[in-house]
Amino acid sequence: MLTSINGVLKGYMYRDVYFRTSSKPFDLKDLSNRFIHLTNDAVQANSEDYGKFENANKLSINDF
Repeated sequence: MLTSINGVLKGYMYRDVYFRTSSKPFDLKDLSNRFIHLTNDAVQANSEDYGKFENANKLSINDF
């Protein structure tokens, strides 16, 4: 989490974090494709490529 109070930027991180990924490669030319830009699991689970790159579109911090 990042906070900015009075111009002071602070970052906080929990040790057991994971990253959600998308099932389609990033592409700014296709802004309407929600499988490219939304990493919410409820959205990604409907993609035919769900889990193509990572199991359940999720990476642990160690795997990252």
